[in-house]
Amino acid sequence: MRIGCAWLVLSLLLFLELALAANILAIFPYRFPSPFQLINPLMRALSQRGHKVTMVTPVNFPPDIEGVRHIRVPLLDLQTTEVIESDQMKEYFSSKWSESFLTSRALYNISYAILSDSGVQQLLRNRSEQFDIITLETVHMDALFGLAGFYNAPILGMSTLSINWAVDYLAGNPSPSVYEPISPAGYSWERSPLSRWYNWFYITEEQLIELLIYRPGQLQLLKQFFGYPPEKLNELRARFSVILMNNHFSMGRVRANVPNIIEVAGLHLSEPPEPCDEQLQRFLDEAEHGVIYFSMGNEIMVRFLPESMQHTLLQSFSQLKQRIVWKREVEASDNRSDNIYIIHQSPQRQVLAHPNVKLFITNGGLLSTIEAVHSGVPMLGLPVFFDQFGNMKRMHFVGVAETLDINTLTVEALSTTIRALLEEPRYARKAKELSQCFKDRPMNPLETAVWWTEYALRHKDVSHMRMNIEEVPFMRYYSLDNLLMLSLRFGLIAVFVIFLGVRLVKINQARQRLVHL
Repeated sequence: MRIGCAWLVLSLLLFLELALAANILAIFPYRFPSPFQLINPLMRALSQRGHKVTMVTPVNFPPDIEGVRHIRVPLLDLQTTEVIESDQMKEYFSSKWSESFLTSRALYNISYAILSDSGVQQLLRNRSEQFDIITLETVHMDALFGLAGFYNAPILGMSTLSINWAVDYLAGNPSPSVYEPISPAGYSWERSPLSRWYNWFYITEEQLIELLIYRPGQLQLLKQFFGYPPEKLNELRARFSVILMNNHFSMGRVRANVPNIIEVAGLHLSEPPEPCDEQLQRFLDEAEHGVIYFSMGNEIMVRFLPESMQHTLLQSFSQLKQRIVWKREVEASDNRSDNIYIIHQSPQRQVLAHPNVKLFITNGGLLSTIEAVHSGVPMLGLPVFFDQFGNMKRMHFVGVAETLDINTLTVEALSTTIRALLEEPRYARKAKELSQCFKDRPMNPLETAVWWTEYALRHKDVSHMRMNIEEVPFMRYYSLDNLLMLSLRFGLIAVFVIFLGVRLVKINQARQRLVHL
């Protein structure tokens, strides 16, 4: 009898688990490994919890995840290779408008590659396939939002890079993000009122770029593959329920978030770190004066860096008593000093966690910044592009980093800044304090991401989490109605004072004429 009851309970629990299991369609077109450091742990955890996950990705990224169905899109690999091997990237840095045109073209090609892929088309034609939620990166690939309309499902957003005003709008948060641009080119990081006005115009220009450059091509694809008119896009954008944001408020970015923007910075730290080999471990352990770790990230290619930069670095490093761990894609051709350890693939998290590591020289990529914050290591930023400038500026404001311009880098400036970061105790002290704040949370980032994903699955009507922009008129949102009333009041007072002054002058003139008579 007891065995029968136990079997019945187990059967009911299994039935309940199957009933709660969801079909998740995740589309991530990255051809680089960094974003998948965030995505893989979440997709694996959701699969392990019984959800049926289907991922649409390039052929080579990521490796197959156990329990996840993969649809590989070969055209994504081809497109990325063509861009990298061409000279388009050099044109990318010439101006914000050139950057926007090239990015728009790339995102159009990505959206087309995904929607036209034979595996994806087979998925769309199979009427037995249904998905409960669509997971997407929050970039300008609005044509992919048509999948949410096709399957009548909400959208779970993933912001693997820094958040900006465009992501705010997807979340239903029309905040005036005057310090959250999409492109940092020409943006002012000063905090003066004049800079804020300048940045307001800067963001307005970006909004025009979105409407005039990014959106037309995406609307064309939305019509081609789903038959939706342009008016449908606003409804599809409102299907974003939860947006998982690779940020934490301790990292110099306190924001007025709406309830559906969830901070999960450190999500990639749930994966076990790669260990150091014996030789690197000994090099770190025996560093009497400490270690400086230098890496420009996984995606930086040497041809995008100034030619003189390597020579400047070597000259500066040779003057230091600290040991250097240098992560490089190619071997250095110049003479190297004995205190430099060059490595092609670095176990970065283990290196930063070593107690002898005193400084991290970085391009300012978001994942590298998070890893340095987690390990409590001060930073010297050498940003190159994208969100790296903003990441380093925020670390500077927090007090754990300094930044130098790679285009004007000199041996003297580099050596002076390195010594300041090493010798002034305030940087190390602040880095340790920041690390403690970053780690102090009720749930770890992976648990947070899983919980909110399942919340979005349980509550598919997202209206209770989103602010309806139409309910907040432009005049009232910016308090222009109050400003107008104040202006009217001061205007009436000014008119009364002027009128009274004119009358007094006329009365005084009349009195003077009477006196003369």
